Amino acid sequence: MREAGRAHELQLPSDPLRFREARRWLVGLARPAGLTHRETHELSVALAEACANVHRHAYGGRRDGRLDLGITIDDERVVLRLDHDGRPFDPARDYTPPDLSRPAEGGYGLYLMSRLVDEVRYDDATGRARIVLVKHRARRTA
Repeated sequence: MREAGRAHELQLPSDPLRFREARRWLVGLARPAGLTHRETHELSVALAEACANVHRHAYGGRRDGRLDLGITIDDERVVLRLDHDGRPFDPARDYTPPDLSRPAEGGYGLYLMSRLVDEVRYDDATGRARIVLVKHRARRTA
């Protein structure tokens, strides 16, 4: 059994040129914790999409906003959070799912994130906007 839910954190600016660091940070924690290549890849793509959405929509393209990332990995799941000071997102108000029968240039980030992880939540109860990505770990047989 692995160590229960140790949290790790990283702070980055909302600069797309720095999002690769977030993915490397995630992979550097996930693989040693026993996540599969697929689980790690899906989480890293979802994280990149979340960062891109915050940059584009919450910060309006600004590169000087703050992204505070946190991850907790335990035997059952991975919980990844992204806190920021940009405009909060309310999917009930601000999101229309893409029409997959009509290809478009953008608008697939949230859809993609929801397909790659088990849960996507938006919260601003902390006084900051927060995105939470939850991925349940694959069951391992002994």
